[in-house]
Amino acid sequence: MKDLLVYVADADALAFMRSTLNKHQALGIRAISFDIERHPQRDAGMVQSGAELARMKKGRYGKALLMWDHHGSGRDHKQEPIRAAGDIQGKLDAYTWSGNSAVVVLVPELEQWLWHCENAVAAHCGVTTAQLGEWVAERAQKLNISAETLKQEQPKELFEYVMREKLKRTVSPRDFEEIGKRAGITGLLACDSFRSIVDALRLWFPPDMAALDE
Repeated sequence: MKDLLVYVADADALAFMRSTLNKHQALGIRAISFDIERHPQRDAGMVQSGAELARMKKGRYGKALLMWDHHGSGRDHKQEPIRAAGDIQGKLDAYTWSGNSAVVVLVPELEQWLWHCENAVAAHCGVTTAQLGEWVAERAQKLNISAETLKQEQPKELFEYVMREKLKRTVSPRDFEEIGKRAGITGLLACDSFRSIVDALRLWFPPDMAALDE
């Protein structure tokens, strides 16, 4: 039996989580065995049948984590993220995952994490953090909103603006994997959804104190 099953909505989240979970010391957990799978129907599919798919994996993993973007989930215009998460957690509990599962809704989407690790984004893009900041400020001014509001409310559009408009590059899961490798956990913890994941991981997989003493 492996320690953890992570169900995500797309290849970008899969790539970022794979990079992150390999940093067990920075996360404050022991080394774990895990698999990450993505739902073929993306965010809406996670809401509709993510819990049922996790049910089929019962007995093969000790813990299960389900995560998806609130934007594009089909619940974003009619239900608060906490309510959507509660509904799916209720299903997991009913499927005997109670106490061994967690549900995290990324608001509005995964890309919000990127703006909590701007040093990693800049390094991946091959520019300075000052240059990245100028691009963000330029975009924010054009939209007549603050840079912080832009990062929080339109994180995906902002990342795509940097990649496509400024760097003339397409966006791929490889970008998320490489940024994830560079990203510092401390900065990411300022993001509520990332913090929720780490809190669950630390509860489930506390560090091996014997290994720390070696």
